[in-house]
Amino acid sequence: MPRADLGAVELYYEVHGEGQPLILIMGLGGNADWWGDGFVRRLAAKRQVIAFDNRGAARTALRGDEHFTLAEMAGDVVGLMRHLDIAVADVFGVSMGGMIAQEVALNYPGHVRKLILGCTTCGGKEQTPPTAEAASMLVEQAGAAQGQMQNHLRLLFPDAFIAANLPLLENSFRALMRHPMPRDNYLRQLHAIKTWPGTYSRLPSITHETLVLHGTDDILIPVENGRTLHRRLPNSTLCEYSGAGHGFTLQAASDVLRDVESFLDA
Repeated sequence: MPRADLGAVELYYEVHGEGQPLILIMGLGGNADWWGDGFVRRLAAKRQVIAFDNRGAARTALRGDEHFTLAEMAGDVVGLMRHLDIAVADVFGVSMGGMIAQEVALNYPGHVRKLILGCTTCGGKEQTPPTAEAASMLVEQAGAAQGQMQNHLRLLFPDAFIAANLPLLENSFRALMRHPMPRDNYLRQLHAIKTWPGTYSRLPSITHETLVLHGTDDILIPVENGRTLHRRLPNSTLCEYSGAGHGFTLQAASDVLRDVESFLDA
């Protein structure tokens, strides 16, 4: 399995396709598998796609047991780019990955061509928080045990979508849990999110072309967060997916892929 030795971490990564590089950054507790084979395959048909496991996730080896920050995780992204001899890439982050992507654009602007921010937030006091139920489920999700599958699905999808697609979602969940995340590392990632100062005041300095994507029924990171990002980012476009939850890349996959490819190809 390919890994990049970045000092504090030995980062597991995958490379698919050829062409303009696109780096995918997954969210809290997730890993490269969570993008879905079909989603990655479609994107890789016209470009090089790089997916990886964040610090503490799945196949990435974390050296030491100290807390880390989202800014350090952004440094991991650029470290991976250097390892792969990539000078400039498109960057697509979802949820926590979108927070990391903002830090990449802010701290390493010359390494980013276009930016895509999915179901994410600027953080800080300006963000719209999750519902109380979603916040509680997020903490209970630590370790992502099989017995918490229903909890996991409710965080990602509206109840009606779960009811209509339960067998498919259950099978997908089991596949995604092939490489589970240790509870301690999940809590370290959660700590990085909670201690992140946010980007609200810095967002106007991100001048890259940016596509903001959000489901209207997201209970974990409500859609108003996407609208805030769009208002603050001077060169951004907002796409909302009606009725979609936090897992909008699966729930509205065809529409998302259409919008992402159109944005990247323009």
